[in-house]
Amino acid sequence: MKYFLMNSKPQSNFNLQTQHYTSRCKDDSSSTSSNAGDPVECGSLPGLWPTGNRVNFRFHPDTEAIMNRQFATEMKAFYYYLSMAGYFGRVDVALPGCESFFKQMHHEEHGHALRFFDYIKMRGGLVNLCSIEAPMNQDWKCPLNAFKVALELELEVAEKLVETNNIAEKYKDLNASDFIVTGFMEDQMKSVNDIGRLVTVLSGVGDQALGRFMFDKDLLDHYVMPEFNILKKKK
Repeated sequence: MKYFLMNSKPQSNFNLQTQHYTSRCKDDSSSTSSNAGDPVECGSLPGLWPTGNRVNFRFHPDTEAIMNRQFATEMKAFYYYLSMAGYFGRVDVALPGCESFFKQMHHEEHGHALRFFDYIKMRGGLVNLCSIEAPMNQDWKCPLNAFKVALELELEVAEKLVETNNIAEKYKDLNASDFIVTGFMEDQMKSVNDIGRLVTVLSGVGDQALGRFMFDKDLLDHYVMPEFNILKKKK
């Protein structure tokens, strides 16, 4: 049996280009690129690990950086809501509706942060953790004060989402833009609206004992999912 070596190379129908971006938060190593069809050295010795080659498709360093900032913004809201839940759960405050609501919001913001965490990794980026900004004053005093701060938080998150999407659109990153607009913006608008309405109600009833009690009960009955209702968990 005879074997023949063909000198001609098959023509590829397309050229696949992969880009490797390095994080600007660490030492700026030079980026590398590879083209499909390059010869592969079979059986060669293992290379360095980590390789430093992060395969991605048009994930610009600016988009990576601002998505890391959005991750930090979601974590800030997560931290604030946990503080609020802790305050209203105190034995000398004892407002189970507010405690349950803010624990639910804390869980929601944590989920949002993890979605950005996973998305950055999926796109071949680097997740860079920053310090979480704690509330300067954790004495939330009354529901109205806490819900006013919550509204400011939701508006801040919404504004940062818009800024993140603007960067994605600047670099024509369709997937990143769709991730933000489809995955977050409508729910964020609903959160702004819901908390804005609660601030309006609290502004009308004041902080009288009966009004505070009725608001807290209504919050627990109509705004808190069963798995976050602390009274049901105690049964």
